[in-house]
Amino acid sequence: MQRPPMCPFINLAFITPLPPFPLPLADQPPDRYGCEERSLSVLSTTTAFKDSIEERDTFLGRPRCIVCGITTSMILQCCYIIGQAEPETWADLRDRHFIPLQSKSQPHHDPRNGLLMCNNHRILFNKFFFFLRFVPSTRRFILVNYSGVSDLQKFHGRAIALDNGNQSPFPSLFIIHEMRVRGFRPFAPISPEIPNDNSFQDWIISDGIYDNVSHSLRRNLPDNSSIITMSTLPRFPSVTTNTGGSSGVCTLELNAHVINEILAATHAMPSWKACEVEGTSWTGTAAENIEKYVSSIGADEVS
Repeated sequence: MQRPPMCPFINLAFITPLPPFPLPLADQPPDRYGCEERSLSVLSTTTAFKDSIEERDTFLGRPRCIVCGITTSMILQCCYIIGQAEPETWADLRDRHFIPLQSKSQPHHDPRNGLLMCNNHRILFNKFFFFLRFVPSTRRFILVNYSGVSDLQKFHGRAIALDNGNQSPFPSLFIIHEMRVRGFRPFAPISPEIPNDNSFQDWIISDGIYDNVSHSLRRNLPDNSSIITMSTLPRFPSVTTNTGGSSGVCTLELNAHVINEILAATHAMPSWKACEVEGTSWTGTAAENIEKYVSSIGADEVS
């Protein structure tokens, strides 16, 4: 029986065989069989990035898309605000004080540059169909359907599941993404209309994720979660958007005043201060460390 011909694209002359090694194995892997230290470091950093985002974007004990609230794990993915392949942009933002000097050296290492979304909304975000805007007056992140596609309209002008915690994204990063969305869609309205109440997405209210008492998002299940399922959690009526006239609508501007306002809010956020603390060396004396803490966090926070 004739042997089938080998694949013409494989040239065995260029395949270098691994060297043999004696048994039993030594303490270290044989030559060329081990993993490179850099590869392990990159894997560890990437895992930490993903774990931090999933922990932050977990609500009622389950990771969710911050836009639509879907919990199916196989279609949830982390995405970047500033792209993984943009270290120069990241460094420039650090120099311009858009992000703390103590932020991670690479954009794909810092969880404050990441979001958890379902595949659909991750693609639409990366393809510049919509942007997210931080509103300092309400301290909420709202979705703006700048492309006008029908699939995003029910989310338009409504707050998504991000709050003002220590791991929250820097609002200043969304300015860069918004400018890219606007540039990618030059014929869209310059000042789109949005509801002026910045109400939460319907699922955040109906699933009981927003706590009206603490005015925060519930990340953990109640104490008696062992006997509670998602179907037995309290349900609340959906929030309706005021569309009954111009009084319930405002326009979304982007100018120097708006940018400066968002930057000032970014510098005052817990995530900015937490990043400064995390990236500061505390190897000095007690007095030196106190001075570092006061200079980065501020005397008001210490008292």
